Amino acid sequence: MRKHQCATCASPCAVPRRTAHHTDWKFGLALGAAMSLVLAVAVTALTALMNQAMAADAPGAERQRELTRFVRQECGFCHGLRLTGGLGTPLTASALADKPAEALEATILHGRTGTAMPGWAPHLSENDTRWIVSELLKGFPE
Repeated sequence: MRKHQCATCASPCAVPRRTAHHTDWKFGLALGAAMSLVLAVAVTALTALMNQAMAADAPGAERQRELTRFVRQECGFCHGLRLTGGLGTPLTASALADKPAEALEATILHGRTGTAMPGWAPHLSENDTRWIVSELLKGFPE
């Protein structure tokens, strides 16, 4: 039997202009759908685990009181005593509603170049910052 060249990969093939040695496209489609489902389940499970880990890492009650004072004093100096704006922009829930939490956390930790906004990484942990952002997005406690 004479070998032909595969149209897909240019390797020797028994059937002319046919990719018989390649996986059937329907099988590939089914495999892709199955892998997508596995990926979706894995992402959902990972998200749930991360949410549990973040909740477990939330600051304790005493640290939350310290962070509340920190926000009122340090952030309030520029953003206003009620966080409604001043030299800095308002930090109310409505003003921050369209901002991604990750971007707010990065701004708190690293500041904003070319502005008066300092980075607070030397004083705040990532968990502290995450808690502050979640409280700001809910409407910071009075």
